[in-house]
Amino acid sequence: ELPNGCICCTVKDSLVETLESLLAKRTDLDYIIIECSGMADPGPVASVFWLDDALESRLRLDGVVTLIDAKNILHQLQSTSSTSSKHGGDGDGGDEAARQIAYADRIIVNKIDLLNGDSSTIQSVIDKIKDINPTASMRQTTFSNIDIDWVLDANCFDAERAKDVDVAFQQSVPSKAIIGCFNPKCTIDHSASLEFCGLCETDSSSPSVALHQHTNTVGTIALFNAGSIDLHKLNSWLASLLWPNQDEMDKVLRARLEESLRKEPENPPPKVSTEGDGSIIYRVKGVISVQHSIDSTGNVVSNDFDEDGRLSSFINERDGLDKRRYILQAVHDLWDVTASTNLFWDPNDTRYCKIIVIGKRLDEKALQEGFIKCFS
Repeated sequence: ELPNGCICCTVKDSLVETLESLLAKRTDLDYIIIECSGMADPGPVASVFWLDDALESRLRLDGVVTLIDAKNILHQLQSTSSTSSKHGGDGDGGDEAARQIAYADRIIVNKIDLLNGDSSTIQSVIDKIKDINPTASMRQTTFSNIDIDWVLDANCFDAERAKDVDVAFQQSVPSKAIIGCFNPKCTIDHSASLEFCGLCETDSSSPSVALHQHTNTVGTIALFNAGSIDLHKLNSWLASLLWPNQDEMDKVLRARLEESLRKEPENPPPKVSTEGDGSIIYRVKGVISVQHSIDSTGNVVSNDFDEDGRLSSFINERDGLDKRRYILQAVHDLWDVTASTNLFWDPNDTRYCKIIVIGKRLDEKALQEGFIKCFS
């Protein structure tokens, strides 16, 4: 039995323990579906299960599903927007609706029938959702009539889902931003298609692309650059994004706690927001080409060894290039960069890295600069 409180905050730490206890008593369970309230933040709950999966729990995070009321979603986005409240609107400043969309792997747009077949309104709803989260698969329904196989066992955190990131990246790049393609190996006829091949550029003098779409304060940035990334640099960059000013924040919170207890020892300290006015990252997804670094003796620096203690056969000992495509996933304050087992770079491929960042008050320039510094 869970103690009283919302599992998204108060009792999330005991949630996994409670479910593990349930599994010990029931061996016939195939899935566990956790339904959050309409105002809940799914990020902390998702990160708890993802971490527990890494600790070899019997529980595995399959994906985050968001159910949307097509009739009212545009009003809900406006009424819960922090932007609308700051500018005299009726929002409460929490961005709850946008955050739930941002965290989703699967989105069910329900009550589509209540839009009375108005194609322009339906398209406005779909476009608004994609502005916030272009990476999530989406289905339109009436009375929530959906194929259950699309919801369950989706394996949204599987390392083999590189194609999903490619599709999301394509959707994140507005066609009007593509001026030309400078990839000599591109086979796409850009005179007939505005498809972003992966090495198309908005400016021939720049090998990278950072395109920003946003709804109020929650939005998406797509990052692209030709070349390969150093894993150590990538993890350091992700730590700076997902754990910003961690040491400094800990000192501030401790000082405030001590001051509150000194003044009113019999009363609990007030809740202190750690969100601030900076960028907040909800989800990150990416397809990465990795080049392991070479030390001063000419040896590859890597922790990836086979059973005999030899360097993985997927890594080129001369230049450190890894044959495998790596998949980047981040939820809330946790991330993972995993090598695919069946997706590889062809020797003739021009390597590149694509990353989708979904968050609040995203600083496009800072993200782009940090991303570029990760390259070998």
